[in-house]
Amino acid sequence: MKRKTGIKTIFLPLLIAVIVAVSGFCFSVDLAEAKKKKTKSKVTKWQSMLERNGIDRALWEKYLPKVSRGEYKKVKKALKKMGIANSGSLGASMRIGLFSLDPDAESSDRKVELKTVSGSYTLKDINGTPITTISSTGSTAIRIGKDKIFEVRLGDLGSFEDYGKKIVAEPSGSDGVIKIDNCKNDKYDTDGNGNRFAIGCYGSYDEFRGKIELSLDDNETPWVINELPLEQYTWGTGEIGDLDYEYYKLFSIIYRTYGYYNLQHKKKTHKDHNFDLSDTSSDQIYKGYKIESNYPNMKKATEDTRGKIVTYKGEAALTPYCSWSDGHTRDYPGDDFSYIKGRKDKYGKHPSKSAKKLEDSGNHMYGLIANGARKMVKKGKNYGDVINYYYTGVKIEGIY
Repeated sequence: MKRKTGIKTIFLPLLIAVIVAVSGFCFSVDLAEAKKKKTKSKVTKWQSMLERNGIDRALWEKYLPKVSRGEYKKVKKALKKMGIANSGSLGASMRIGLFSLDPDAESSDRKVELKTVSGSYTLKDINGTPITTISSTGSTAIRIGKDKIFEVRLGDLGSFEDYGKKIVAEPSGSDGVIKIDNCKNDKYDTDGNGNRFAIGCYGSYDEFRGKIELSLDDNETPWVINELPLEQYTWGTGEIGDLDYEYYKLFSIIYRTYGYYNLQHKKKTHKDHNFDLSDTSSDQIYKGYKIESNYPNMKKATEDTRGKIVTYKGEAALTPYCSWSDGHTRDYPGDDFSYIKGRKDKYGKHPSKSAKKLEDSGNHMYGLIANGARKMVKKGKNYGDVINYYYTGVKIEGIY
């Protein structure tokens, strides 16, 4: 007897086409080519969802308008059940603000110096037009001019030339890594840790996957931005030490969820910025590529939990966390966060500090308590146990 799949016959060719063509639910899509195709059908929610998940329009356009949003969900569920949905995607693109530049500073203090760690990279202007390609042994410098135009110096001895309001350094391949050679700037070391302008480039953590962009935000402030997929962002996130592997898996889900949530709900503090999150504890600490080399289990744990996030009623949850509690977590303010409820916390209670001292040291006590999570893991709890202890009524689901 053949087992029923629950998918209408009209949609089976699409399911087969997706499996055969991509062996995964998410993959890169040539949007320019897709836009060439014409259709009289009105854009529907399920159609937009397919496009957001990277399914090539050519695979499903011929089924318009016969495929409903419900059928889309069935296909996604079927792919996930078959173990295909989590196999390919690195997730949506994240834009992380590393640090800003001061156009009024001295020339040497308003520039960044870039080198390749692996592969080569191409410099592009605001229109995406290549300026030059920097080889694996080459370097370049980019600075912000007094008139807020970015200037590029090609080679160590060349002069700076104007190249417009935006410059992007794009690696030649998906594994390309770029180093910001002058990330640490003692002159602007405002917190004693070598952090430039107290934001970005934590000490020697100066290497980054993905693109490095220099552009102006809505306030005409020049920013250095790292753009990379959500999974690669998660590889380089966190104040991670040599910890239990289950703890790495736990925090890979927490970091990914926080990133994904903020892609959907842009923070008010970043509404004028041209990035999604900063790399500081005001969002969550991101240190880039060297987390992978210093703590390889972080990347491995992220790969083992690929695409998994914390959800509440089918939507991405906000996942705040801090180091310690005073023996009780707090209700998160607002009507939309009933899953972040205050509760007695026997695991994460600090042994000596008062609530006031904890709050003064940045422990807001909302959501997950890191030291409590670590204690739970050591007692044999898995990441699901910990997440459901600190957040109420949530699930862990794959988004790709």
